[in-house]
Amino acid sequence: MIEKLLNASLELFDDSEIYYKEEVNTSVRYGNGDLRSISSNRISGVMMRVKRGGRLGIASATTLDDPLSLLEQAAESAKHGDEIPYSFSVAAEFPEVKPYSQETSDYPTEKMIEMCEQAKADVLKELPDISVNIKVEKEEENIQIATSGGTRAQQVETGLSFVVSAPIRGAGMSVYRFKTEIAPFEYPEEVVREFIRRYRWTENTKTPQTKRMPVIWTPQALYMFTLALCAGISGEELVKKTSPLMDKHDQKILSDKITLIDDPHSPRVGARGFDDEGIPTEKRALVQKGVLKSFLLDLRTGAKLGARSSGNGFKRALFGGGTSSMPNPWPANLWLEPGSSSLDEMIASLDEGILLTGGMGFHSSNYSQGHIAVRAIGFMIEKGQVTGRLEGTMLSGNIYEEFKHVRAISKEIEQGHGGFYPYVLVDSMQVVGK
Repeated sequence: MIEKLLNASLELFDDSEIYYKEEVNTSVRYGNGDLRSISSNRISGVMMRVKRGGRLGIASATTLDDPLSLLEQAAESAKHGDEIPYSFSVAAEFPEVKPYSQETSDYPTEKMIEMCEQAKADVLKELPDISVNIKVEKEEENIQIATSGGTRAQQVETGLSFVVSAPIRGAGMSVYRFKTEIAPFEYPEEVVREFIRRYRWTENTKTPQTKRMPVIWTPQALYMFTLALCAGISGEELVKKTSPLMDKHDQKILSDKITLIDDPHSPRVGARGFDDEGIPTEKRALVQKGVLKSFLLDLRTGAKLGARSSGNGFKRALFGGGTSSMPNPWPANLWLEPGSSSLDEMIASLDEGILLTGGMGFHSSNYSQGHIAVRAIGFMIEKGQVTGRLEGTMLSGNIYEEFKHVRAISKEIEQGHGGFYPYVLVDSMQVVGK
């Protein structure tokens, strides 16, 4: 059907691109310790971009069942579309990636239920009074891209995920831990054990004194660092000339302990051989030992800057994204190089500090300039021990200043937003409490 639609478009448009995505998932959910649902869903979507008379036309639908409607929508859109300074991708060789497991695709629902039941028993044995929520889900995603320039790209990827969470009484937020892999895994006892430990840390509340203090950034909190940095190296900010890193290529911008790689080729969740515009992805350092090495470009921003796409045109955004979204410069799959410390050693080394697990209000920060000002979510550390969860605490700073002073990086690596990260101990940040 994609080829039929593409062939029909050749008679109407100067250039065409078809992006098709189908997702199939099965999930088992436990709420408040009881089985709540077993569900299976199949979702698909298609987006067509065309070029006619130098202008961009767009059409989208949930299926490929009505190609005539897509062609008509695209033609009408192109009448009033923006000028498009680039052509869609052309035929290319794609790097080989392996994000698929037949065992995941065939993983039985009975095993998903067993995993939930085991987690329920282990959690309630230690924390009998909490409202525990558990989800095990398997997903299979099929992405296809075809262009009039000869691109034919297809990738199927799978994932099995396990999530355990529970609301903190009176806090309006939850403690959670998770694990996701391409292939099936055994019951993740270590994930459940760490969840229990962290939930116990919430029994007391702490509000620190207002001052600067060390901060351990968890892999789940580091999205605030990586998104701010990736905004700074985005072709979007370069085109607008608003990036704080405009003239910083090959210059030191962070601690020499920081090496951040865009790595879409290793066999991990999120591996991709091509971006959402059909351009081959690349494994490359964005920051190497603190030195800025690369920028993120898609077809549009690359053309405006007189450069090629770096294979970073993805239908992702800070909020939302999806098939009907326009591609924009975005990292493929981040990897922050680990260090030699352990999380427990980091905690034990601090007389006073914060273990940061997240931040509320990040989107309101001027993060594209590196600024962060959030309500801190996490835990207080005193005399080498976690003593309670944070309450009434704000955290602020600029990543280009604070991450020049990194004391230690953990050897543990965990999945976070958009990639895989260790724990990072920053010397000090401004904390506002009591």
